[in-house]
Amino acid sequence: MKGVFVTGTGTSIGKTVVCGLLAGFLRAQGMRVTTQKWVETGVTDGPSDIDVHRRLMGDPGPASEPSPSDRCPYRFSLPASPHLAAAREGRRVDPIVIEAAYRRLAESHDAVLVEGAGGFLVPLSEELLTGDLVARIGLPVLVVAGNRLGCVNDVLLTVEAVRRRGIPLLGVVFNRLPGEGDGTSAEVQADNPRIVAEITRAPVLGEVPFLSDPARGAEAFEPVGRACLERWRST
Repeated sequence: MKGVFVTGTGTSIGKTVVCGLLAGFLRAQGMRVTTQKWVETGVTDGPSDIDVHRRLMGDPGPASEPSPSDRCPYRFSLPASPHLAAAREGRRVDPIVIEAAYRRLAESHDAVLVEGAGGFLVPLSEELLTGDLVARIGLPVLVVAGNRLGCVNDVLLTVEAVRRRGIPLLGVVFNRLPGEGDGTSAEVQADNPRIVAEITRAPVLGEVPFLSDPARGAEAFEPVGRACLERWRST
């Protein structure tokens, strides 16, 4: 094991919660786990995505916390694609910095879960897409999708982009987190995972149910976590 890249079909579809709960599940299995986010944009004084991961992962025990700059090498205030948010501050996202930070985390942990910013093809710079850096580092990909009307096309496009780069696909996790699927019929929500599995032949590793408080969601997430772990071990 070591690393997995948690991407999504877009922004605000539950990657942060799924990443944090999966890290917590793996930690509960006795693994040394950490999370990473290469670039976070829209940074405010509120909790960062890494803070959310930390809260969902639970007590790390005696293990020391990795350096904040390794867990999130780049943070920008503008809520935009990384290439634009960096340019606004006169900075540039350097893939060498990101890869070095990932390698340091991987050396001291059994598993590193990397949460992407936005979708799989979001530009980190004008020359580099997120998916190309994932391929360069060699991380398998877990796709998170909000189970709502219209998500099938988004999942198919993401899976195709992953496979075109020769990247191992762990599978797809659907979610019904707050705001996901509002107004979508039960028939559509039941069919979305089925048709995605039928067309892509990719493993659908489960669905995260609606969680009013994700911090109390470890038990509800366990079937998804177990499916992800079994798939990861077999890849």
